[in-house]
Amino acid sequence: MRPGVRILLGALAVAAALCAPVAAGPLEDANDAYHEKAYAKAAELVRPLAEKGDAEAQYFLGTLYIEGTGVEQSDATAFLWFQRAANQGNAAAQYNLGASYATGAGVGKSDVEAAKWFRRAADQGMAFAQLNLGLLYAAGNGVPQDNVEAFKWLEIAFAGLPPGGPRMDVARAMTDVSANMTRDQLIEAKQRQRAWQAKPETK
Repeated sequence: MRPGVRILLGALAVAAALCAPVAAGPLEDANDAYHEKAYAKAAELVRPLAEKGDAEAQYFLGTLYIEGTGVEQSDATAFLWFQRAANQGNAAAQYNLGASYATGAGVGKSDVEAAKWFRRAADQGMAFAQLNLGLLYAAGNGVPQDNVEAFKWLEIAFAGLPPGGPRMDVARAMTDVSANMTRDQLIEAKQRQRAWQAKPETK
């Protein structure tokens, strides 16, 4: 895997943290406390919800642990909270599990597990997971090397990312991958991309 790909995987490990809409109540209060930099209060408010099985709260608490805000920084503890939320279908947590496995943060490094979790988040429409899944297919890490599938996921990610850095990274990766593809493979990748639809996981 090229060094740039490794850096991109690592840099995206906490993407989308705390961006999801939050329902009224303790979770909203925790989110407000977080944005006011009252991190210990945020952790105190969110922990009971996380322990009761609320996936959004579990994801939130995992984010606090990965950042070391309001709690002692621990990749391993963050991983456990992300795993609980991911198993309930939380796409952001699934993405963070993929990133944890890809970089070995809090868990043993495994490209196979990274691909599995990136795929679950990608299938739900998370653009950063789609990007990373495309990169894994391009390199043949954790999945069989497949330029058609790589290009498909990179195209899907490109459409879902805002303009700027990550989108430019996708454009460069698409150029690199397409250089090794035939015209028929490019057509096949575009057909797969057009046929793809997000499938949110049901709880």
